[in-house]
Amino acid sequence: MFDFHGFEMTVFKLLIGITLIVLHLRLTGKQRTVQLTPIDFIGNFILGGVIGGVIYNHAISFAEYISFLLVTFGIISGLNYLMSKFMSTRSLVMGKAYTIIEGGRFTQDALDNTDHKLDPVEFLAELRGMGIFSLSDISLVQREANGSLTVRRKGEGGVNYVLVSNGQVVTDNLKLAHRDEEWLRTELSSAGAGELEDLFVVELDADNRLNVVDQTGNTTALTVSDPAVKEVTTVTEFQNPDSQAPTLEDFAAEGTDAKAQTSK
Repeated sequence: MFDFHGFEMTVFKLLIGITLIVLHLRLTGKQRTVQLTPIDFIGNFILGGVIGGVIYNHAISFAEYISFLLVTFGIISGLNYLMSKFMSTRSLVMGKAYTIIEGGRFTQDALDNTDHKLDPVEFLAELRGMGIFSLSDISLVQREANGSLTVRRKGEGGVNYVLVSNGQVVTDNLKLAHRDEEWLRTELSSAGAGELEDLFVVELDADNRLNVVDQTGNTTALTVSDPAVKEVTTVTEFQNPDSQAPTLEDFAAEGTDAKAQTSK
């Protein structure tokens, strides 16, 4: 016999679970997939499993169900808060940005680092998706912490770097910009911008200026000293003995041949 009361309770639990998830996304302002962190994705998998398992288990009371959902939301929010306040936690969870190509050359770090092994076929496919069909057109490529690519073509302006976020030094971006924390603090101090920990955002733009935003929203542009000398360890330069610009297909073929030799 059809258990109408049990069916009602199952539907009610499902609606409550969906409502709480939507409310959580609204409160955190994360209404698009690109805004979700790895913690959000893991939390959503857990919540989906909880909701899917509990709605058919009538031995678990409605109060226990709601309590567990709220505790899960609290853990997700707490971990995201730690990520926003501590750059070390953010790097651990999100990963680090790194440079793949600089000055028209592949960096040694991109080719040798086992933490983010470069797959030529996938990399070139991403570039084609961005409308780039020749490596000779590229000056800089960086893999961001969220997995996206930042590409600068030859002849285009430089890349902007966020060096401070919510009073925390973004060490990875300092490294990409070939600066260090001592340089940053010296520049801010000499310009009278105050303590680094009291600033909301500090950005180094392509014109060699620091755009400083304090906690009240006031923005100040500071001209800084000459940029540090860029020291890039490179192994691959795009040259063609026939003076023809190498294409992405040429590089993909080289990567495929290298893999075949390794497998032998």
